[in-house]
Amino acid sequence: MVDEAVIKKRKRLKSIKEYLTGYIFISPATLILAIFVIFPSIFVFYISTLNWNMIGPKHFVGLTNYINLLFRSPYAPEFWHSVLVTIEYVSMSVPLQMGVSLGLAVLLMKPIKLRGFFRTGIFIAYVTPLVATSIVWMWMFNRDYGLFNAILKMLHLPTSSWLLGVPSALISIVIYTSWHEIGFSTILFMAGLTTIPKELQEAARIDGANANGVFWNITWPMLSPTTFFVLIISMIGAFKMFTPVFILTGETGGPYHSTTTTGFYLYEYAFNYWKAGYASAVAVLLFLIIFALTLLNMKFTGRKVFYAGETSTGGTNETA
Repeated sequence: MVDEAVIKKRKRLKSIKEYLTGYIFISPATLILAIFVIFPSIFVFYISTLNWNMIGPKHFVGLTNYINLLFRSPYAPEFWHSVLVTIEYVSMSVPLQMGVSLGLAVLLMKPIKLRGFFRTGIFIAYVTPLVATSIVWMWMFNRDYGLFNAILKMLHLPTSSWLLGVPSALISIVIYTSWHEIGFSTILFMAGLTTIPKELQEAARIDGANANGVFWNITWPMLSPTTFFVLIISMIGAFKMFTPVFILTGETGGPYHSTTTTGFYLYEYAFNYWKAGYASAVAVLLFLIIFALTLLNMKFTGRKVFYAGETSTGGTNETA
């Protein structure tokens, strides 16, 4: 009996040691997460209840910033306009990014010449700094001597005002951000394509399915988890978009505020008008909007996601 008690004690001590070792290893990452993510998130909510210019004294105002933001003029019309602009941007950019990146992923999985070169070239756009590439694209969009209008003139087509017009300014930002983000989505789709069993595709071809049939009946359903993941992260990133608006529109939010997204609206009140409390309320509401839309996506779109090994009732197949 004594020997068994000693053995149990040693096992318990070993288990505690393993737990402590694990927590010690993750403690640096946990500390960084707490300092730079968790604490700032809580602090932003606290600031949203204040009237504060980030320099002078703080004055507690409760939910006044939220009431102004949602209901009172002139704040409410400006905020809801920024939300509508953001939704318009998301509705254009996310489908475009996903469609193009999926097509590129399927193409780059085929044994074409210089496949490695093209894969690298597409991903390079994603790792280049937003500010630097935004400045380059700003010159490309220039109405008088930009690259795009030069090409249109060569083709004897009408030129565009691009960043100076409505709605061309927002469309220009959609084009740039899609170019910048497509590389990341393409890599994710390529990773998803590698998990699809080739035996299923070969069996479909043997049964007489053509390339379109294989894609829509085999590849696309099996790729639904990756598609769902790309949809969620693309939507979240699009709702937070700020830097391209700041650089491409010259810190004005576009002609007639046509590119004033919620992220840019937040920056404007925080660092142009020095209303930290109001800007923090905007940040909290932006988070709630993204969170709510993510939950809706998971509830409705997530139901159509097919995971390998699932049965028709949603469980997993088990073998005896």
